Amino acid sequence: MSRTNRSQDMSEANKRCPYCHEEILAAARKCKHCGEWLEDPPTTSAGTGSFSNPETIVRDAMASQYEIQKELGRGGMAIVYKAVQSSLGRPVALKVLPQGLTHDQKLLKRFHREARSAAMLNHPHIVTIFDEGEMNGVHYMAMEYLTGRDLHEIIQEGGPLPPEEAVALIAPVAEALGYAHTRDTVHRDVKSSNVMVTDVGRPVLMDFGIAYASSESRLTQTGTVLGTPEYMSPEQARGNDVDPRSDLYSLGVVLYESVTGTLPHTGGHPMSVVYKVLHESYTPPSRHNPQCPDWLEMIIAKLLMKDADDRYQTGQDLADALNSKDPGEDVEVPQGGDGAVSGGGPNGDGGGNGVATNAPETQVYRPGDEGMEPAAAASTETATAEASEPAPAGTQDGQPQRQRLHIVRSLDGTADWVNAVAFSPDGQYALSGAEDNTVKLWEVVTGRQIQTFTGLDSQPISVALSPDGNHLVSESSNGHVRLWNVESGQAVRTFERRSEAVLASTFSPDGKYVLSGCGQAGTLRMWETETGTVVRTFDNNPEAIFSLAFSPDGKYVLTGSGQSGTLKLWDVASGSVVRTFDEGDWDSTYVFSVSFSPDGRYALSGSDDMTARLWDVESGDLLRTFDGHSGLVIAVSFSPDGQYVLSGSSDMKVQLWKVDTGSLGYVFEGDADGVNAIAFSPDGRYVLSGSKDNDVKLWTP
Repeated sequence: MSRTNRSQDMSEANKRCPYCHEEILAAARKCKHCGEWLEDPPTTSAGTGSFSNPETIVRDAMASQYEIQKELGRGGMAIVYKAVQSSLGRPVALKVLPQGLTHDQKLLKRFHREARSAAMLNHPHIVTIFDEGEMNGVHYMAMEYLTGRDLHEIIQEGGPLPPEEAVALIAPVAEALGYAHTRDTVHRDVKSSNVMVTDVGRPVLMDFGIAYASSESRLTQTGTVLGTPEYMSPEQARGNDVDPRSDLYSLGVVLYESVTGTLPHTGGHPMSVVYKVLHESYTPPSRHNPQCPDWLEMIIAKLLMKDADDRYQTGQDLADALNSKDPGEDVEVPQGGDGAVSGGGPNGDGGGNGVATNAPETQVYRPGDEGMEPAAAASTETATAEASEPAPAGTQDGQPQRQRLHIVRSLDGTADWVNAVAFSPDGQYALSGAEDNTVKLWEVVTGRQIQTFTGLDSQPISVALSPDGNHLVSESSNGHVRLWNVESGQAVRTFERRSEAVLASTFSPDGKYVLSGCGQAGTLRMWETETGTVVRTFDNNPEAIFSLAFSPDGKYVLTGSGQSGTLKLWDVASGSVVRTFDEGDWDSTYVFSVSFSPDGRYALSGSDDMTARLWDVESGDLLRTFDGHSGLVIAVSFSPDGQYVLSGSSDMKVQLWKVDTGSLGYVFEGDADGVNAIAFSPDGRYVLSGSKDNDVKLWTP
């Protein structure tokens, strides 16, 4: 769903889960990261009822061995309590898996693998594990109880650390990582919030949450990206196998954060951050903190190399460099800010030096930039996968990295073609519609199917959830437009039974209205959701309408037509056409998909001429074309922050483009047949795709 105001800050539109502290949408009723309900859970249609208080479940289950005293905090994977081990009378930190995740067998194995990996380590700067197991359905590990604050909290409250203090904290952690690496354990989630600084000033590395020992079979499939995007190494962000040098890159990010109070790469959502980690340079630490000495700046630069071969190779090497205040060699420090593109390197790693290129700066119109006029249609920019310029960072022979291995999960159980997909407004659930005449609702965090909408007499070709998540509107291939109750799975009403020439339906941004079509001509109608009353008819369109979208403020409707490939903007208040978008000489016959940017300034269209187009809504000018598919562009979508666009095609690919430059950042390959539908999750973390290969895929960069 589009947000109503792009200028609204992410922190205003989102909130933090009170349990795991991960960022979720303000409308969320349940955390998609830890699975905990943020309010009383509803009684499900299966009659399962509500859940007990999580702490009560743990307290009762663990009573024979541990006395729970209080909750200490929550992470994305676990709840941590202060407890007393009854047999020894010693305080422990008891880490347990939330009940909402205990049905996930892979996650259970990962949780216990964490405990076993960490229990093999005995180092003063690594947290000690005492016990692990399962008791009365509660999966737990008991570790030493430490009093203090994590490094992230310290930086957030006090600002950048003096360089000497930062080195004194990070050098022991580097030694601890070196020790763990010699025992074949890679942490894979090194970040400032995983470095505890005790009350006596001892840094302790916590939470080997996604570590794995090389002696064990790897449970996460190759290409599944785990970790925190801002701290990921380029190889981890790319989904490749990682080794100890990936941990050292992440520790370099922590060191950078410690001396500057900020991170080398940030963005509106994870996909933006990952793009920068792979392709862009960073602002040198001394610009944030002039007290940062040259030798420390060079050590950080060496740690943040795009190519792992150019970094420190062991944790002990890094610790020695920090303690001796000697990087060991002259290292060129990047001079560009965040957004400077680093030079191309071997194997698509973006170069080994992380230094911004010295190419002359060119002024480029960037959609969303204030104070700049849109480019005229005559000077339209065209972005293609086949670049005649030098290959950008992260490419091979001018081609973007093909991201084949980033399918988080497939939502199996859908028959035949998947024609429509959508996320719930809080990102907790995913919708899919297919040729088996059903619409299915899935829980994103687990992939579990939780509701099936039956009773459709033909295949659904369009699905959408209301902004409050309580209702679903579907359109079937026979022209039936129906409203459904999400909780019960039952149809509420049928708006239209003859919408053969309008092939899409959606809710208005406030959820008060449903928009679709009627009859055999491309006539749009808008119904009141609550009553089913027709409140507006848009009847000046003799062609079939293949796609439609509301502007974020609800004032306009965008439609894409068949036969002439026309793109029109309609005024909702009057039902009249405001303008027709026209490039002049184009080969499009069908506009299969349309989308508004989150701020409503730009329109995106996907057509049968293998092209996606970016338009200025106010002027109607064509700003950019995205040429890179070899098949029909059937689906398009903006990212929630408007920085990226997605295009899905019959060529079996989903492509991610940067709006401001038109560059092709990712190509997601893995659908066995053409892509019919795509959607961004509301937080930008995932991409949902539906195709002809009978399932729905959840992707991440």
